[in-house]
Amino acid sequence: MENNQSICLAIDESIRFLDSSPNLKFSSEYSRHKWNGAWWHMAAIHEMGEVDKIPESAIVQAKGWLETQVWQKFIVSPNDHPTSESDKMKMDCCHCELAVYYMILQAYGCDLDHELPWIREWLLKYQLPDGGLNCDPDAYVHSHKSSIVSTLPPLEAILWHTNRDFTEQEAVFLDEGARYLIEHRLVCSKHDGNIINTDWLKPCFPRFFEYDILRGMSYLVEWSRRRNKALPDELIVEGLERLKPYIRAGNMRIGRQVFDPQGPWNGDTFPLLEELSRIGDVSPYLTSQLDRVIEQMSNTVDRQDVSDMK
Repeated sequence: MENNQSICLAIDESIRFLDSSPNLKFSSEYSRHKWNGAWWHMAAIHEMGEVDKIPESAIVQAKGWLETQVWQKFIVSPNDHPTSESDKMKMDCCHCELAVYYMILQAYGCDLDHELPWIREWLLKYQLPDGGLNCDPDAYVHSHKSSIVSTLPPLEAILWHTNRDFTEQEAVFLDEGARYLIEHRLVCSKHDGNIINTDWLKPCFPRFFEYDILRGMSYLVEWSRRRNKALPDELIVEGLERLKPYIRAGNMRIGRQVFDPQGPWNGDTFPLLEELSRIGDVSPYLTSQLDRVIEQMSNTVDRQDVSDMK
């Protein structure tokens, strides 16, 4: 109860922050290394499923920023660079940052596919041959290899925010993304089978655009349901086994923080982020994801075996 009260107070503080200024700064040259801007507050509230609590004024400003302050091309070749002085002042976005913005605004009720159609077109355009995406432009010129971290938010944006039948392009995008995750066994190198980053075995919340194994499993489960595709049962079982150290009495506990001072994304925090992400705490949000994975698994695997995983 005390923890719930603390979270409610922290939400209120984030709401006041978002509602406090007519000129919120949504992004900047250093935004990806800073945890205390408007973007981060909105994303944390969205991941809680409380997007309707975001002040409308902040939503309007975020949408306006995307429309007027972002260069609407991913810069891969010299021809992609802006040429006018006004365009040169705009910020270049990455796939995962853009996808998270898209998910926040779509969940709020905005119709970005009508108002800002270039965002969905961008997300679908930059899938690499291996099925993923990469926020490093060099990958499109040299390695042609994707990044799991860069891949999940765009996949989620299309999967979770398409309230109609998928187009052929969207279906291929989602299926290829699933193939990418399956071939990498959610966390492994295709080359040698070793775990790419052991931190990905530690569930975190909120994630923003960070990756963990539960996030990948959640995508595959929803993809299987929405696309009527067979779920890779063995892989999901393996993933649940990897998560066992963080599961207690059916609840998922937080294993790391995205803003770890020793990690690559360290920076200033804010009360809501700290309240939601204490290592060792039960996360109702991650537990809900775990439950959905197990429920889907119970349709194809012996229910008792699935129950034993928890």
